[in-house]
Amino acid sequence: MSSTVELVFMIASLIMMGIILIYVYGFRRERGVYYLVGLIVCRMVYSSSIILEKNSDLLMEKLIFRNAQHTALNIMVPFAVLFVYQLVGRNKLLKPLWKIIVFAIFSLWSLLVWFDPKLHVIFRTIELNNGNLVTTKTIYSMTFTMICYSLVIVCIYFLFQYIRSIRNDFRKPGMWVLLLSMLPFMIEIMRFVNPEWSSWLLSLTVYCGFTGTLMLVIMLQIKFFSTVPIARSIVLDTLQESIVTANAAGRIIDSNKRAIDWFTEMGYEAVFGKNISELLDAWPEWLKLCKSMQQGNVEIEVLLGGERKIYSVNVYPLHMLRRQGQGSISLIVDITEKQRHLEQIAQLNQLKDQLFTIVSHDIRSPLALQFQLIELLEEDRERFDKEHRDIIETLGDQIRHTLGMTNNLLEWFRSQREDMALRPQMLQLHEVIEDCCQMLHISYEAKHIRMNNAVALETLVYADREALGLIIRNLLSNAIKFTETGGFIQILAEVSEDMVVVSVRDDGVGMDEEQVRQLFADKQLNSLTGTLGEKGTGLGLLVSRQFVERSGGRIWVESQAGEGSIFHFTMKGGGKS
Repeated sequence: MSSTVELVFMIASLIMMGIILIYVYGFRRERGVYYLVGLIVCRMVYSSSIILEKNSDLLMEKLIFRNAQHTALNIMVPFAVLFVYQLVGRNKLLKPLWKIIVFAIFSLWSLLVWFDPKLHVIFRTIELNNGNLVTTKTIYSMTFTMICYSLVIVCIYFLFQYIRSIRNDFRKPGMWVLLLSMLPFMIEIMRFVNPEWSSWLLSLTVYCGFTGTLMLVIMLQIKFFSTVPIARSIVLDTLQESIVTANAAGRIIDSNKRAIDWFTEMGYEAVFGKNISELLDAWPEWLKLCKSMQQGNVEIEVLLGGERKIYSVNVYPLHMLRRQGQGSISLIVDITEKQRHLEQIAQLNQLKDQLFTIVSHDIRSPLALQFQLIELLEEDRERFDKEHRDIIETLGDQIRHTLGMTNNLLEWFRSQREDMALRPQMLQLHEVIEDCCQMLHISYEAKHIRMNNAVALETLVYADREALGLIIRNLLSNAIKFTETGGFIQILAEVSEDMVVVSVRDDGVGMDEEQVRQLFADKQLNSLTGTLGEKGTGLGLLVSRQFVERSGGRIWVESQAGEGSIFHFTMKGGGKS
């Protein structure tokens, strides 16, 4: 081959390397590609130095270009090591300081190459033979070269193991890329083993740009560093969820093993390369999301092996290199068991509601009737002798306690229902309080407690009448319970902007700080005994708090031991009538 033809082929090979560099540089943000770019740049410097050396005549010029070749080869090694290190997913283990140290070691050795005429560490002899530069290396240089070759062999081993772990349809092209990338390395080993072949092997290393072109064709065909990168972790194939990736044209370009098995069960033998319109025809909503490349969620039903399965499909748009509309990713999750549990919970809730209705009618109604009868007896208790009056009083206390507990329990159950709806309306607060006082008059009159409704007649609140009455009755019952005989209870109301603050004040036994802190705790259902031994469940305040909060207000208490308590709660105000 003439020198002119040889030069043309060398330049063409160098141009091919430039094309590969431009392609790979577009994906520099991908894992490890930044170091691959540096590797290709060093390779281009190396090839350019060979071309310049072969076209120079003076010994000094050839030596300068040879030194440039050695420098490029030396710097290629840390680039190759770090590229492989990041590709296999271990980049987090290596700190930036260590990367600097690695490059510094090879850079310092390259510096020795340029000062070798004075130090004589790299070359033992340098001479021209038939226009070719012939050098023999020192033992130090040969040792360093063998260390570099060992590092490259280790990198090749890890790349081989990495490619073995990726998808089947990527494995074979990946092995071809690895084999083609090894050709320049094998030529360098041949030059090292037999220096006499160096003159013609030197040109052959430049021609490896053509093998690089074959590598580029393979990368383009299987979309290396593109929509489906080769850096696929085996973890994807061990996920319990199915993952399907489609490109902008609607073709399936990636899927994990779980997705392949899932589609196979539905009768699709091959998924890769198929159009999503063919695969997702039975689920138009899913298909629409994939075609529009929009994020969304749909639930689908599939009949697999005679069993009805329910899946949740999350669709995400695929972005690449800051460009939108590159495809879609579908994450398919089996929610059959979850759906069955939800159906069972719905059935249990329905049964609970039925029981709630039965209890409300068949238990509360007879108790309310007994309460009315015992009130009639209490009003005429003077007609009975002392023994019967004591029986009526004890029976009345028990029925009131049981009815109050039943009402609070049923109202608490009702408050737990998500579909429970309050029916707020404009109410005269004074009138509601009077009704509650009337219902409790026997209780506070028995203890000779003075009850004072100090709420202005014109004060209006916007609330559910049943809920408001329950709150006031519970707070009044609580005040009566802990107020001594002959005590005083007062109900006040103050309008504050668009809210009404209702206060129930008593001069009873009061509470210490710890009791106040635990008063409205969800799990605090213990109740203290009243001043005359009255018992309770502690459920009344919990129910009151929940209905206050559902009405858009809040409840709190001020109290000191021995000085009584003031319970405050807020309701939406309606101005004054």
